[in-house]
Amino acid sequence: MNDENIEKEELALNQTDVTEKPCYALPLSPQNLVAIYKEKGEDPDNKFILWVDYPNSRLKLSPKHIMIYLANTNFRTTFSVIDDELLVEYIKSDFLVDSPLLARIVSNIIKIKFQHDISPLERELFLTFSEQQCIDFIAEHAELLDEVIESMQSIIPFSLAKLWENITPDNRLKEIELEETLSLIETVDVPSNVGPNVPMIVNSCWDVFLLVTHKLGLSLKYNIQTFNDAPKYFGKDLFYILNRSNVVNSIIDLLPPGYFQTLDDFDLEE
Repeated sequence: MNDENIEKEELALNQTDVTEKPCYALPLSPQNLVAIYKEKGEDPDNKFILWVDYPNSRLKLSPKHIMIYLANTNFRTTFSVIDDELLVEYIKSDFLVDSPLLARIVSNIIKIKFQHDISPLERELFLTFSEQQCIDFIAEHAELLDEVIESMQSIIPFSLAKLWENITPDNRLKEIELEETLSLIETVDVPSNVGPNVPMIVNSCWDVFLLVTHKLGLSLKYNIQTFNDAPKYFGKDLFYILNRSNVVNSIIDLLPPGYFQTLDDFDLEE
């Protein structure tokens, strides 16, 4: 792993460092909401992270309802404690939740499944979700984890298909290689246990996406049950978020030089 990737990894992990901040139980009281919005308003870099007291939140809300609640608030989130139920709901939820901590723990699980090295920074997360818990998760949720990995493979065909939708008709005539690729891409519409948070994991864990594609290769299909325009985060759909977070550009960089002819003219329609 090069220095740039290490720095990105450190950033993804440090985004969850809120140990000196208040830890809130959900649902938030009106008093807590006032305090939170005051803190957000005083944050010039817009890096506010909601630190959730998970055990006390479970007294009133199920993991599913915690995901729904967080999706409706649009807060970037971390947790005091994590268990299997929360991770499973994060993976299955139809609602987008921005949680680098959950994303990185799923990344750890995938790396352990593939017997890939875990960095010292990633090992620090074993304090929250231990290595043995990761191993147990792999054994107990094998089929779900296979779906997670398959969905990660599908990010490239999904992104290429959405790029095509946003290219002007005149420019499509020049994108011969992209059109040929699209003729090979298959969209399926079958029940899925994996929601849109899995593609979003790539925002924080590009390295695990590269690991999956290295181990298993590229996919030429995606499931519209997972990759759709319904889930929103700050009013934007999944592809918009992947594009604005530079994931789409990183995917383009993986393609052969000259694959795109009109990339400079590309502008995502909001």
